[in-house]
Amino acid sequence: MTLRRRLVLTAMIFAWPAHGAFAANVPAALVGEWLVGPQYPQGVYTSDFGGANADARRLLLNKDGTYVFSEFESFQSLQGFGMSGYQITCQSMSVTVERGTYQVSGGNITFKTSKVDKKLGYSPDRLNNGCRRQGASLTSKAVSETATMTWSIAKGELTFKTKEGSATYVRRTPEKPAPPSPEATRLRPELRGEWHSGRLSPIEYYNTATGKWAEASGTSVILKLRDDLSYERTGLLVVTTYGCTSKLLVQEKGKVTQNGSMLTFTPTTSSAVGYTCTPSKTSTQKNHVKPYTERALVKIESNGQHVLSLTSGSGETLFNRPLGTPPESKPGANTGTMTPPPPSAGSSPTASFDTPNSTAPTKPSPTPAKWTATGAWDAVITVGTRTFKVRLDLYDDSPRILGGGGESVEYANGNSETGALDIGLEVDDRTMELKVQGRFDGDRYTGSVRWTNYEGEDLGRGTLTMTRR
Repeated sequence: MTLRRRLVLTAMIFAWPAHGAFAANVPAALVGEWLVGPQYPQGVYTSDFGGANADARRLLLNKDGTYVFSEFESFQSLQGFGMSGYQITCQSMSVTVERGTYQVSGGNITFKTSKVDKKLGYSPDRLNNGCRRQGASLTSKAVSETATMTWSIAKGELTFKTKEGSATYVRRTPEKPAPPSPEATRLRPELRGEWHSGRLSPIEYYNTATGKWAEASGTSVILKLRDDLSYERTGLLVVTTYGCTSKLLVQEKGKVTQNGSMLTFTPTTSSAVGYTCTPSKTSTQKNHVKPYTERALVKIESNGQHVLSLTSGSGETLFNRPLGTPPESKPGANTGTMTPPPPSAGSSPTASFDTPNSTAPTKPSPTPAKWTATGAWDAVITVGTRTFKVRLDLYDDSPRILGGGGESVEYANGNSETGALDIGLEVDDRTMELKVQGRFDGDRYTGSVRWTNYEGEDLGRGTLTMTRR
């Protein structure tokens, strides 16, 4: 046994005192959690082993004289990707968890192991693209082993020493407290409620119980903003080209924070379900939407109706209250834009003709037609010596792009502002994940493609060209 492999290094059988006799002798400075290597959540060390992906150790010393020692070891091997024969690096993990009791006598500490759990050769949760996932069973064994070593604590580090060497542990690094939140505790009053964009309601256009789609055409979004800073957003995209109809339903729920006129949406759950041409062949994604920020302004029309404007880097989306909602303001009075509080302030907004941060009054002007990536695109992807011709169906939620495509396209997500795309292709019964960086130019797109593994190593490079149908 070595320090790297096990905490208990030197076996020395002796008469072990009763449990209650040594619990009181545990120094307070020794009690608690001690770590070597990456610091994972506590559950990873005892049950959620898939969350570890590197060599690491944890020693938990309880004040009642019991301990739990966990050690992760990482291994790398080469595997062939699909039918290409291309060699990629794949990771496997092994974990050992020891439980028992310990006794402290001055500068010496003695461990008595009573149980050892092992899980060998399993795949971590985060696995390189193309690697075959390996499962493993947890085995348990009762043992009776003891080991004694010296211990010392200096400058916040716990060091164990034996004749064979030493090992040093540190306390868990505390998480930095979040900076003071600039948002108010309640959502601005004029933003609260339900808002609609487009001419259709996406509610119940897809029945999750039956898997059936109702008839629909066009694009619509429903946004619900609540006083407690929670939100729901549901969007439906329907595109029909050359007799082929594609539908995508995106739903998200989460929290919104406000800072002046800026709203940051942080989803806690999200899902996307859709199909291309064949309604019975649906694809789904879960929790794929990342936080995003938009500028929110409420405009008062001459008839008293309120219009919500959400603006991001790639354009503006206008929302109205649901059909039949009475005017929220008196017709003809205080038309213009309601001014939000300044950044980091929580005061209530007031109606104003002035756009925030503007030095002169502004008059309502027609909203210019904005470019959007929404639609069906014919794509040609080259990676190494291989070429893939596919159709991508994109929904541009400004700047987020969500979408899918033909049967071999599992997903196509990205950012219409930066031109970045993440595309998943089903190749040889595996997912080939491609990262693309390029540029939209009207109805055309060109970009460079990188096929990489989890470690960031290149598996192949190529190009992507697209033309809108």
